[in-house]
Amino acid sequence: KQYKNRYQGQTVFVVGNGPSLNKTPLEDFQSYPSIGMNKIDLIFNRSSWRPSVIVIENNLVVKQHAAALLSTGIPSFISWKARHFIPWSLRSSYSYYLNSRDNGFSLAPHEGIGTSGTVTYAALQLAYYFGAKTVILLGIDHNFFNVKQSKALDYELRKGEDLNHFDPNYFKENSFWGIPDLVASEEGYRLAKAAFEADGREILDATVDGKLSVFRKIPLSEVKERLALEAE
Repeated sequence: KQYKNRYQGQTVFVVGNGPSLNKTPLEDFQSYPSIGMNKIDLIFNRSSWRPSVIVIENNLVVKQHAAALLSTGIPSFISWKARHFIPWSLRSSYSYYLNSRDNGFSLAPHEGIGTSGTVTYAALQLAYYFGAKTVILLGIDHNFFNVKQSKALDYELRKGEDLNHFDPNYFKENSFWGIPDLVASEEGYRLAKAAFEADGREILDATVDGKLSVFRKIPLSEVKERLALEAE
């Protein structure tokens, strides 16, 4: 609840982990609030940009990476269902949220957050709760190479370099990762879009060469122009 309306009326960036981040000048947006996700800290060794908070939904990602987040000093929100993958000695270092029983867009994340196939959906609900007037998506490529679409919550053993994230070792070879459910993700995105627009807010997609078609596309040049006008 301490975060409710913390960024009231502001532009908030929601930053994914797609390979397009390698073409995105995150440093240009350092002074704006942002929500990073999952293993976003793997980009810190080559960028001065830092998110305001980090959100992790997936059990495997929590198991693989939660401890690494502590060294960032960035507040992290983790799904309560994944707490068992965190050692007792570290559990009090994070904030937690409950997953709702359905994928409805939650206006009260402190009571529960809807789930719809992607951590980005959770991040959008938090951005709304934080008071964002405009959300700008970066790194949400919505495009995966050499991945067989399967039922939700399937897992796959990684082979070779990870081509689906900004770092080739994001999911290292011989580690497991959750196969993305793009259909469920798009269902959540449409719910988020409707919720934002119903309150006079908007979600814009500035992902470089992104394949998501739910939100209005906007080039990075226009993002910078909008931010310059806001600053006047």
